[in-house]
Amino acid sequence: MSGRQEAEKELDDLEAEYRYWLVEAIKLGREIDELEKRIDRHEAAGELDEAQAGEFRERLRQAHQRQQAMEEKIQGIRRKLDELRERLRLLR
Repeated sequence: MSGRQEAEKELDDLEAEYRYWLVEAIKLGREIDELEKRIDRHEAAGELDEAQAGEFRERLRQAHQRQQAMEEKIQGIRRKLDELRERLRLLR
């Protein structure tokens, strides 16, 4: 396999990984939105005691941490994609 073919294969693999993580980030964002709405609804209705509210808030904090880690991963993959595209452009 030539250097160009290897780079094209690597680009295809990275693009697939990028799409995977984008979908996962979207799904997690939706889960976070739903959790925030649930917390707000239950708090407004007075259905949560302090311990339950704290548990929900902790779950929300953890979800935000996962979201941040995904965003960092996506940015790293994006940088690699840009570098690889530039390398391929120079090989043409």
